[in-house]
Amino acid sequence: MAAPAVGFAAKFAIGTADPVDQPLEFLSESLRKTGTVLDTGGIRGTRSHDAARTRNGTYTVAGTVTLNPSPLELDDLLPWILGTNEAADVFALADLLQSRFIQFDRVTKVFKYAGVYVNRATFRASEGGFVELSLDLIGQTETVAAAGSFPSLTLNTDPPYVFHDLAFTIGGTTYQSKEIEIVVDNRVVSRFLNSQTATGVFAIDREVSVRFTLPYSTDEVALYDTGATGAIVNATFTNGGVSCLFSMVNVQFPAEAPIVESKDEIVLALNGIARKSGATLELVVTSDSTA
Repeated sequence: MAAPAVGFAAKFAIGTADPVDQPLEFLSESLRKTGTVLDTGGIRGTRSHDAARTRNGTYTVAGTVTLNPSPLELDDLLPWILGTNEAADVFALADLLQSRFIQFDRVTKVFKYAGVYVNRATFRASEGGFVELSLDLIGQTETVAAAGSFPSLTLNTDPPYVFHDLAFTIGGTTYQSKEIEIVVDNRVVSRFLNSQTATGVFAIDREVSVRFTLPYSTDEVALYDTGATGAIVNATFTNGGVSCLFSMVNVQFPAEAPIVESKDEIVLALNGIARKSGATLELVVTSDSTA
């Protein structure tokens, strides 16, 4: 009996070209080709369907990769998420996104994906844990290569950020939260035209959101029901000499009244949408990955 393929032996890497050159440690992944078989389904004097009346249809490439990115890994990932290359540690939003090549060594075979875009990126962290990044991906093609064809690459060893590295302000005032979530939703769609594989993957809109869960004390009362007024939100993760700042120039928090769910602490949920103000875009990320 053949030895089982075990997850610990898997590998993941991305790149702007094939072969890929940026290895990443990851927690889980679900990126895959999903095919279809077309059946005429016509009236044929029987309820049985004839296999001869079928054809392979289009296939999609989609799935999620979850990881705990380090500062150096963020420098590789942020241009893919936001659309622009680094400019003196600054990563800005762009209307046109960048694609990547991806490879997964799934032990038995190596799976290669081309034309992969970030549909949605979710940064989240909560009490006692690492910063986690989930990348919801959409790609164009999948090819399967032989075991052992994954390139020889060396992983980064710099440590990821943790939740207690976070300091943040809303409207210039410092607060504390039980958790944070920042989502960049690129609203990516595929088109197929007369092709079995996607002939194009592109973004049609964008929404940047941020979520906090704060204590509901007299310090936080002013944050309730601010609505369209909007406030500057700055969230910074700092570990020694490295840091990552998420800067949002105008975040609008619709009213969500605190409720009593148990005998535990009453909290104030803040779910806001970041929007641009004048020439300043809704999100700018500054990642200083060099101590």
